[in-house]
Amino acid sequence: MRKKPFLIVVSACGAFGIILFAAVFGVTGNLVTVADEFFAALEGGDYEAAYGCLSLEFHGNTTVAELQAFAQESALADYADATWCQRSISGDEGFLDGEVETKDGKCIPVTLALLKENDDWKIYQIDWYGPETSEGIACGTPSTE
Repeated sequence: MRKKPFLIVVSACGAFGIILFAAVFGVTGNLVTVADEFFAALEGGDYEAAYGCLSLEFHGNTTVAELQAFAQESALADYADATWCQRSISGDEGFLDGEVETKDGKCIPVTLALLKENDDWKIYQIDWYGPETSEGIACGTPSTE
């Protein structure tokens, strides 16, 4: 008869975990939407639309032409897909950490920092890592860190 309380506790913990998982992905989903719109615009050559995903602070430091050059130099203009392994929000700041896969199957490790401006998330910092920044690495390649 002791199995019943154990099953109730396990079921409650499982339900809580599912609710927590859904809440985290629900809250951070808007960050992913902005990132996906940004990279899709770069891939489509619509640098004005991509620029619209950037924060006012980013606009103060970067022109559309500089964004285009950055995208082409980093291979981000060849965007095919993105995978975000870490997402977080703290107040009006959000962070995404993951990989952008290019059309030729290379992966570029990327971290995005976003700010909430007028109730919309905008990218204010883009970092990519490693010696493979312009070439990318084969997706699934183990990290050397």
